[in-house]
Amino acid sequence: MSSVSSIALAAVSSQQAQTAQSLQTTFAKQAAQQDQALVALLQQSAESLQAVQAAPPPGTGLVVDKTA
Repeated sequence: MSSVSSIALAAVSSQQAQTAQSLQTTFAKQAAQQDQALVALLQQSAESLQAVQAAPPPGTGLVVDKTA
C-alpha cells in the first residue's frame, strides 16, 4: 500500500511542478508583452515629440532678424 501512495504522491508533486512551470511561463510572456507595449509607446512619444519640434507653428519663421 505504501508504494501506491508513494506513486500517487510523486504524480501529484510532478503535476504541481508542471503547473507552477506553466504559470511562470505565462507570467513571463505577459511581462514581455507589457514591456513591448511600453517600448512601442515610448517610441511613438519620441517620434511625436520630434515631429512637433521639427515643424514650427504656422506663421512663425525659422530665421531671427537680428537687424531689426
